[in-house]
Amino acid sequence: MSLTTKFLSEQDIDELASELKEWPNTARGNDAFELGVTPFVTFYFLYDTQRHVETSLLMVDIHEKFERLVGKPYKTATHPDSERPYPYGSKRIPDLREFAKKADADDHFAFSFNDETNHKSSPATSNSSWRIPAYQNDRESRRDRTYSSIQLYFRWSWWRDNQVAWRAFVHQTIQKLQPEQVYSGFAMASPLEFGTRSEVAVWERALTPRFYGLDIDSPYGMHRELLWGVRPPTWAFLLSDIWREQLSLTREAVKATLTHPRITIAELDAGLWIELGPQPELYPVESGVPELPSLLNKLLRPIRHDDMGLLDFGEWDGDPNERFTNADAVRWVRRFDEDSDWPSSE
Repeated sequence: MSLTTKFLSEQDIDELASELKEWPNTARGNDAFELGVTPFVTFYFLYDTQRHVETSLLMVDIHEKFERLVGKPYKTATHPDSERPYPYGSKRIPDLREFAKKADADDHFAFSFNDETNHKSSPATSNSSWRIPAYQNDRESRRDRTYSSIQLYFRWSWWRDNQVAWRAFVHQTIQKLQPEQVYSGFAMASPLEFGTRSEVAVWERALTPRFYGLDIDSPYGMHRELLWGVRPPTWAFLLSDIWREQLSLTREAVKATLTHPRITIAELDAGLWIELGPQPELYPVESGVPELPSLLNKLLRPIRHDDMGLLDFGEWDGDPNERFTNADAVRWVRRFDEDSDWPSSE
């Protein structure tokens, strides 16, 4: 990205915002790459480091089930050691199960699959899985630990045709993985090439003032921050028993607080799976602050963490491309509060 010219014009932002209102899984780009918004679900979890092999194998199981569910669309895979990308099916990619059995507890176990051959472009379908080393998972203080994660992207058209199967997969994954937090909704899809997060961050800052329901889900920037508190969900969310107990509420009390004809709550072993309406929404700001995310935000506010890791690519002096500042990041996290001034005081 140039440091002397703007990456986005107002016309670019206006056009993509307009297209997203028509179809919320839309990308926009140039000759080099395309970046876009896509549905996602991300599982954040700690694990028993005495069973790190079993955890890694479970991550492979989840990958294989998701791959079958979405119809095996992948074109690129990364090596679980070097993290280098190769064509899907390359002999340079080792057998993940055998690799998982040999991986040391204090090493990362990470792999990624996606349907995009251009590593700078947002994938439409992908799996990015990352088991944190044992020493980062086991630190004495929870505030010093780091979540492992599984982040999945999928096409909106596919989700609309496969909602029942998707929901069953998510529930089963929660039951087996026992994550502490799970989020699902719409977000900018991060490309495989990590450096392109810089451009994604510009799009996020440009679009979040247009859509209350555009989430920011960046495991790299949130692995630790989410251990300090939750972020405001935009659609589906797992309120695990671990975090619910910090609210000093029973499951029945949570369900009573969230009684609404459009909210559904499923009881799982790990906690309550909460869906704010039948499907995710982007909620254009001109329609007003959305009711259901605001209702859940009010419940979660005592355990919310406002400094939510949005600055993995912050602004620097002379950069004409606007990204989140610390102050604006806090305002964005608080956008569903009654006294919020997001996206502007006007």
